Amino acid sequence: CFAGTSFGKPLSDGGDIHVAMDGNFHHRHCRSAGTSPPFYDLAYFLSKHQVDAIGTHIEKQRKTPLKACKGLVPDEAIDSCESSYEAADGKKKKASMDNFNDMGLMALICRHDIPLFFANINSPGKQQKYAVALLAHLFMLLPLQATVVGLYNVGCVLDRPISLYNILPEQVAARL
Repeated sequence: CFAGTSFGKPLSDGGDIHVAMDGNFHHRHCRSAGTSPPFYDLAYFLSKHQVDAIGTHIEKQRKTPLKACKGLVPDEAIDSCESSYEAADGKKKKASMDNFNDMGLMALICRHDIPLFFANINSPGKQQKYAVALLAHLFMLLPLQATVVGLYNVGCVLDRPISLYNILPEQVAARL
């Protein structure tokens, strides 16, 4: 996936890199288990601090004026998806927060189904901060001209705030 030597293929021509992301709420950590001594450097897991910083940034951006943009998907369709599709509901609890301190995992994988990075889901629902944090982390490691096609089951719901607010830097959002 990442062996290419030239980057900058237009998204309309398929882009340079294809990734997919999704959350899984079956990988949980029981609060009662406590924490164990660190024995492994979590090289593929984003830190809670990194994910929470993205979440704080998203909340700040949602309080700023909207950017003028014309989305590819009509707002009515996104609203319908957001209200009817469980994965798009960032407020819906997928697991009891009383029993677990990590309610699941969000993964970013390449087109060959190889996991690239993970984020522990430690707040209700599949909030957008997890997907944005994984994408932002990926873009930090790519050449500045690399384009990325990101697949996500509620990608239309994620695309709207990225288009309306400065959630990702413009030079990154333009390559996604």
